[in-house]
Amino acid sequence: MFTKFIKVFLLIVLAFGFTVSNASFVDAATKVMWGKTELKIGQIGKVTILADTQLVKLESNGSLTIVRTMKKGEEYRVYSYKSQHNGLYGVGGGSFVQKDAAKVKYETPSKAKLALLKQLSENPMPTPKPTQPNLGSGLEVIKGAPTSFQNCTEMNKYYPNGVKKGHPAYASKHDRDNDGWACERN
Repeated sequence: MFTKFIKVFLLIVLAFGFTVSNASFVDAATKVMWGKTELKIGQIGKVTILADTQLVKLESNGSLTIVRTMKKGEEYRVYSYKSQHNGLYGVGGGSFVQKDAAKVKYETPSKAKLALLKQLSENPMPTPKPTQPNLGSGLEVIKGAPTSFQNCTEMNKYYPNGVKKGHPAYASKHDRDNDGWACERN
């Protein structure tokens, strides 16, 4: 009995492992990872925080204001560079990291990673369309579908077989033969 339980348990774990690995593979195929950071269009590099350092904003008068402390080991995308204040790496949202070799390591992406990113952005993987429920009973409700329609042509875009009396979209004006079905196709 115990052996049978172990076998069933191992089969479940194995099946779950394949499901998770397949989902990760599909997700990984649509992203270009660079260390812990996903490479994005418009990114010119990344900074890795070597020692706790300040994230700053560049004010209109040229002064710097501290936003928060960035922790050792974190990685941030870099989108711009300014030469003010001995160098500022723009990490988005108007925030910057000051250039400091002892606290910040700056890197640029490889040509291979940039080429892969360009290829994926020009040829994105198609997004699967959601499947519609079986519309056989006439009472299934499609999430996000309107509950009133001006005519059967509009209703049949959402409910190709029409709807049964009791459905939120049912209206007697669309049930001309009074059989309890609105906009059914014969």
